[in-house]
Amino acid sequence: AICEHPDGIDLSHHNVAYDWNKVDAKFVYIRATMGKRIIDTRYNTPRKAAKKRHIPIGVYHFLEANTTADVQFRLYSSVVKPKDIQLRPMRDVEESDYWNAPKGFTDTDAHRLIRRWCDLCKKKYGIAPIIYITEKLYKRYKMNHGFSDCIWWVANYNNIVGYESKCCVPFTLHQYSHKKNVEGFYGYVDCNRFRKGKTVHNLHMNVK
Repeated sequence: AICEHPDGIDLSHHNVAYDWNKVDAKFVYIRATMGKRIIDTRYNTPRKAAKKRHIPIGVYHFLEANTTADVQFRLYSSVVKPKDIQLRPMRDVEESDYWNAPKGFTDTDAHRLIRRWCDLCKKKYGIAPIIYITEKLYKRYKMNHGFSDCIWWVANYNNIVGYESKCCVPFTLHQYSHKKNVEGFYGYVDCNRFRKGKTVHNLHMNVK
């Protein structure tokens, strides 16, 4: 298969590498936690491998709607130590089967949940997180208000050419595919690229 050469990749327990020496990426984000109790079973393996290759590391949490931001952040911060990451924490916001919104959960509730996680992140790590989101949810949750301290990572697999001028999200990163072969990995890997003019420097913990 023809291999993709993205700017960066994001991984979870679904992704298994066969040779990290072949991985060509400017950064890697690794899922550490999900919801209130799930710790990714493969979190430490890619983290140690990327560190050995001197690839900048970021770590993300998959947010769920069925419990508080405080409970979820407590889990994340118990796993992710500041010394283990070079890049801003990232929070994955998806309306999938795992969103688990309770009955009566509103768009305003979602906005507050996300903002609270950001505030907890700033207090613990000294910087606001990156928020991974779709254009649809960005609009629905009115994320253009109250998140000027955050960096945006948008997922869109359909609009590639000229996407920067079409997208309503002021993104730094664009996940353009979740079905690409990347050298060093079995199966498909999520592939991401920087907005024009942006680099891995913009993701670092000390760049506000």
